[in-house]
Amino acid sequence: MRFVKSVLPLIVLVAWMMAVYLVTLSTGKDLVSLSFLLGFPFVAGGVMVAFRPKGAFKSFMGAMAWVVIVMIASLALSRISGLEGFICIAMACVPILGAGLLGGVIAVTIQRVKADRKTTTGVYLLPLLAVWGLDQIPTEPQFYTISNTIEIAAPVGDVFDFIKEIRDIRPEEIDTRASHLLGVPKPTEALWLVEEDGVTRHSYWGPKVHFLERITRIEPDRRIEWRFEFPEGWAAEGIEDPHVKIGGKYVDVLNGGYLLEPLGKGRTRLVLTTRTRDSSGMGAYARFWHHFFIEDFHMVILDLVKARLETA
Repeated sequence: MRFVKSVLPLIVLVAWMMAVYLVTLSTGKDLVSLSFLLGFPFVAGGVMVAFRPKGAFKSFMGAMAWVVIVMIASLALSRISGLEGFICIAMACVPILGAGLLGGVIAVTIQRVKADRKTTTGVYLLPLLAVWGLDQIPTEPQFYTISNTIEIAAPVGDVFDFIKEIRDIRPEEIDTRASHLLGVPKPTEALWLVEEDGVTRHSYWGPKVHFLERITRIEPDRRIEWRFEFPEGWAAEGIEDPHVKIGGKYVDVLNGGYLLEPLGKGRTRLVLTTRTRDSSGMGAYARFWHHFFIEDFHMVILDLVKARLETA
């Protein structure tokens, strides 16, 4: 019975969190917004502190631990239920946990100073109004140009010929990187196809991902540039997160290319660049995630090219 009494508040709070999420989802409310990612967990943090298990989590650090436990349990349930993917949870957990802890800190402080209801309302209302106000400010899309470089002990002509088409990429050739742990598959093949309407590079990441790189510029031994195309069904269900779809409202991967620079003595500098769009309004935090995923992908390819050419 004691165990049930200690676990019941956790179950109730997680159920409440999920109910608010589902209602928000059903009303078409923008989930990728400051008001949802910061405002809701901020209020939730205060609610969690108010509904701690009796006789437990009494200290300040205990109360914060309780908030973290409920938040993590809610995020885990959203993943288990299939409502969110690993990528979305990874991107959202920092602002959600941060705002929840801030709400919890304020709630504990109010409890200890025994503030009146009017003061309590004001303390919670003002940050919410500030977050809501930030959401109302129009934001221009941000465009990021992300580049990574590697030096290869191979002549520029060999590198140029190799990067056009890379076949039969074995899993053991690719180091497991952070993006792979979040569900992004490893690349398995890139095919260079000359067609009536031009040249297209078909990129495969396992059996469930296939997108196109429509070649827009070729300078032999110097550069290859392309425009990304993500046709309907390019990624199997469950790989692409529903709230951050490529080509959707918030995120797009636009174009990219290779630049080759001969260094002399049979060495080449290879630069891989990708340009992306972000319309989430999340500023530096969104920029971090663009760089996180694109640079991870870049280094997978650049390391593979270097390894194959230098061991050929």
